[in-house]
Order: sequence, then C-alpha cells, then structure tokens
Amino acid sequence: MSAISLLCELIKASEKAASIARVCRQNERLFHLLVQEKDESESNSRFDHDFKTLADCLIQEMIKYDIGKQFPQLRDNIRGEENAKFTNKAGDSVTVTVTDDQLKTTKTLEKIFAPDNDVVVTLVNEVYRDVELDLESLELPSDSIPLDNDWSELGIWIDPIDATAEYIKGEEKLTKFPNIAATGLKCCTVLIGVYETCHGTPIIGVINQPFAEQNDQQTSEYRGKIYWGMSMGDLKFNNIAPHEPDARIAILSPSEQSKYVEFIRNQLKYDVIYSAGAGYKILKIATGEAELFLLSKGTTYKWDTCAPQAILRSMNGDLFNLQDTLINKSVKKISYQDRKTIRNLGGIIAYQNIGKLREFLKL
Repeated sequence: MSAISLLCELIKASEKAASIARVCRQNERLFHLLVQEKDESESNSRFDHDFKTLADCLIQEMIKYDIGKQFPQLRDNIRGEENAKFTNKAGDSVTVTVTDDQLKTTKTLEKIFAPDNDVVVTLVNEVYRDVELDLESLELPSDSIPLDNDWSELGIWIDPIDATAEYIKGEEKLTKFPNIAATGLKCCTVLIGVYETCHGTPIIGVINQPFAEQNDQQTSEYRGKIYWGMSMGDLKFNNIAPHEPDARIAILSPSEQSKYVEFIRNQLKYDVIYSAGAGYKILKIATGEAELFLLSKGTTYKWDTCAPQAILRSMNGDLFNLQDTLINKSVKKISYQDRKTIRNLGGIIAYQNIGKLREFLKL
C-alpha cells in the first residue's frame, strides 16, 4: 500500500463524516436529540459548558472502523477526542460502536433513539454508504508514494467535529475580512492526522470543512470543502493554492490574554481578528488568509493540531510550542511522540512561512 492509498481512505472517511455532520444538522428534530453535555473528565476548561453530540461519537467510531478495516495494522493506533459513551433519555449509558455487523450498529442506535427508528435508518445508511471521490478535483499525486514506515509505526488522531459549540449554536458571524468567519458552522472542521509514532512527526493531514458554503440562504443545505497535505522527507504535496493575505492578519481565540493581543497588535503590527475552532484558525494559516495564529493557553489537544500541522508542514510551515518560542527563543515543534501527553500545554504558534517566525524570534 502507498501513502496515496492511505490519503484516499482518509479523505473518503472525512467526507462521510462531513455528510453525517450535515445530515444531523439539517434535520432539526434529529439534531435536538443529539446534544449532550460532557462530564468533568471530558470537558475543556475554556468553556463553562462543553458539549458533545452523537454526531461526534458516531463520526469518530465510523472513521476508526473504516480506516481500521482498510489498514488493520493501524487499528490499534487510531485515537480520537470523544468518549464513545452516550446517555439516552432514560438515563442509560450506551457505547456507540461501528463494526462489520450493521444490524448491531442499528440496535445500538435504537437504544438511544427509540422509538424514532427513521432517525436510526438515516444515520446507519450514512455510516455504511460508499463515498465516491473526484480525484482530479482533489489534485492527488498521480504517482505511487511509498511509506518508509511500517504501517504499525503510524498513529492517527481524529477530531470528529472540531468547534462543537459552533456546530450546536450555528450562529454565523463574519470578521471584517469576509473570507474569515468569527463564529458559526464555517468554523467547524473534521480533522484526521497521521503521524510517525517513533519521531512524533505529523506526515499526512486532512481537513474537511462540512459547511464551507451555503447552497441557498433560504435553506440549511451546505457544500463542504476538503484540504489535504502530505510531508514525508523531501516529498511535500497539498491541494492548497498559494494565497497572499489581504492584510497582515493574526487570527486569535476570543479568550486570548490581553497582554498577548497588545503584543501582537502593537509590537508585531498585526491586524488582530478573532475566530472559533483551533482547526479552522490553523487552516486559515495554511490557506494564507492569515499569517499568524497564536494561543497562549494549553487548551488545544493533539486531535486539534495533528491534521493541520501536517498540512502546514507540506507548505514548509509548522506548529510550535509557544512558551519555548517566547521564553527560550528556540523552535520546538509540536510532537506526538508521547502517547500520555494529549494536551499542547505550552500553547501553540503557527506560521506557514518560517521566515516570518524568525522575524518573530528576533523581537
């Protein structure tokens, strides 16, 4: 199997995930059945209320199943954000699973949704359907690219729906730059990243933006967009066209500390805007629509950063530990080698252009 074969399967899984996210969001009755608050062990400290949806759980387990079925050597190394347990209306805990046994998956979902069996049929059909890819539009390399690693030496991080709060609220607001959303469904992304377990280096990333474009302002139908990148040694590929930003833009979290905001605005001379979703903000660095992403708090996780970091690396950019960058004036890349550390504790800083990072370090 080649790296392109793996990339194709990741893209297929991401598109199926995006379709499930859209189906769940467009069906109002279904959507209200899906949302559940996370318990303390799962929640992110940045939010007063942190939610997961059955869409998150189902997407994550579907991706694990689809990738694990195609590449059994990877099955035990696929990890995701969500706890697969969901509580039904009766208060019973149900573990969401996707297996070869479609009937078993159906019965699991029936425990959650009974007596809404139409909902179950809709979801199961999405989980098990085949996805056709337009390879030409995705600009995949035509040549076979071998993986130097044994398949068992690769790991995968999944964020089934990054920016779940935006997925739930759906209240779209744009920044003063029309191509960058501040909040809303455009900030939601499906993130699938592959890394080398030995060195902790991200090598393949897929970002699917399920709600990239609205088909009609009068309907809730959306079209998605898929971004991918691959970086293995000197081989670097992606499907992102070069783009010069409209201004010198830094994209930050609304919760960013004021001292960093002032530093970025006054000393670095950036035009500061705020947006939701770590995956979405780093994507905007990769597309060149913003130049700098900085997050001072350790509130992102490996599932948030693995896929977008791989894409940045395919463009000669990268994702770095912010505290090491500021305090030690060194360049320490975000790594995935330590399986026990799942949070990016030192904060993060992202550049597509490493030359810009060197300018940053001189200050």
